[in-house]
Amino acid sequence: MALVLIIQPMVIKLITTKKERAIHMEHVAARPISKRTRILFPIIVTFVAGLVAPMSVGLVGALMFGNLLRECKVLDNLSQTAQNEFSNIITLLLGLTISFSMRAEQFVSLQTLIIMAIGLGAFIFDTVGGVLFAKLLNLFSKKKINPMIGAAGISAFPMAARVVQKMAMSEDKTNHLLMEAVGANVSGQIASVVAGGMILGFFI
Repeated sequence: MALVLIIQPMVIKLITTKKERAIHMEHVAARPISKRTRILFPIIVTFVAGLVAPMSVGLVGALMFGNLLRECKVLDNLSQTAQNEFSNIITLLLGLTISFSMRAEQFVSLQTLIIMAIGLGAFIFDTVGGVLFAKLLNLFSKKKINPMIGAAGISAFPMAARVVQKMAMSEDKTNHLLMEAVGANVSGQIASVVAGGMILGFFI
């Protein structure tokens, strides 16, 4: 995940031109979304993910439950705790648990290096695929899409969106792509969990 900040800018610059990276996207005015829609969204996403990839329900369900806590507006204390204190405690416990299990004789091995190489390759091909798909859409669309948006459609949230925004600003300081990039990033995150659940379903 940390390598996204290094890998993505290099890959994006290799397969896009300066003109493409400077494309301004037309911002759609934000529409008011009803409370019912905001509450139904996490429920429906969890239900659909469970039908498509039952193995993904644990992770998608946890993500959507946090979303539901925030949007229902009747569990503010629980929502704030989940977003701050509880999240920090879980992160700390996970970090400690993983660090204690990373013994040199188990971690420093050929298998670990292969797994890291596969992960590195996945980020590279995900970025390339997303950018090329956006460029393909531009061949048929009147409203041009900044190809870098495609690079944000991976599970590295919110780092990929930040990389895209930073690169857009470096090309043109008036070019703001953060909202579009975050939208693609969230979609990529959910899709990655569902795809991972489907793969696990095939092998387990």
